[in-house]
Amino acid sequence: MDVNRLTQGEKIAAGSAIALFIIMFLKWYGVDEAGGAGDLSAWDAFDFIDLILLLTVIVTVGAAAAKASANRIDFPLSTAIAVLGGLSTLLVLFRLIVTPDIDVIVGEIDLSRSYGVFLGLIAAAGIAYGGWRAMDEEGTTFQDAADRFSGPGDGPGAGGDPGSRAATPPPPPPPPSGGTPPPSGGTPPPPPPSGGNPPPSGGA
Repeated sequence: MDVNRLTQGEKIAAGSAIALFIIMFLKWYGVDEAGGAGDLSAWDAFDFIDLILLLTVIVTVGAAAAKASANRIDFPLSTAIAVLGGLSTLLVLFRLIVTPDIDVIVGEIDLSRSYGVFLGLIAAAGIAYGGWRAMDEEGTTFQDAADRFSGPGDGPGAGGDPGSRAATPPPPPPPPSGGTPPPSGGTPPPPPPSGGNPPPSGGA
């Protein structure tokens, strides 16, 4: 495994993903109740957002490990990293603005934001930026990923360069079915006369 095979964008995304995984265990919210206080990590506070964050971490780190191991993957993973990173950033930003609902049996809940949610937002944004930069370094676009995901047979040039089928010249016409081909070189002989008297064979 050689990390020098990774582009700068892939390194940023992978480092941010590892940081996000660690940050998810830190304090994201503080809970002040009538009976005491408690801390909530991303695993405790979220219902499904933590699973999306974990999926983002797995895809990002897995793509970096595969690239560093020189394994060929026939799909632009940088696009998937950029999309998942952007989605994770939006979800964490949403929960930064709107705090999660905590179900309790008794007592009043005062949920306060802690440092973990801010660090998580920065790490998720780092994944999105790293994926976007890796796309730029590879020359990959979202349209390329969509064409690759759709597979061959879904339009002209699918599975290859666009318009490759149209660029193929048509086959040559078949040779004529009958007749004598002209000689390969020289001038063809004149046709025999169609009528008239033959020349006399001798004198009067």
